[in-house]
Amino acid sequence: MINPTQSSSKFETPRKRLISQKRRFGSWQKLADARKINVSYVYNFAMKGIVPVNKKIQHALGIRPMHPVTINQLLQLHIQDMPSAILRLAFENRQEM
Repeated sequence: MINPTQSSSKFETPRKRLISQKRRFGSWQKLADARKINVSYVYNFAMKGIVPVNKKIQHALGIRPMHPVTINQLLQLHIQDMPSAILRLAFENRQEM
């Protein structure tokens, strides 16, 4: 299991959704049974923020996969929004016309 540190906002919506569903179901066990996964995954993610490594379990918890971003997509950003590492690579590898 991994602990989310950098992109915790990505996990905040699914965590809140699980907590509100727990109130509706009445217990973590009933919620886990409805999602057909082990109760420890549901509880650890909702209460402690621990994200399971298994993609099927992440999907059952409501965590959507991140799509990879290509360098061309990043280079289309405004220069002030570009990550500094990408900006450095873009300037180092630029071609003069």
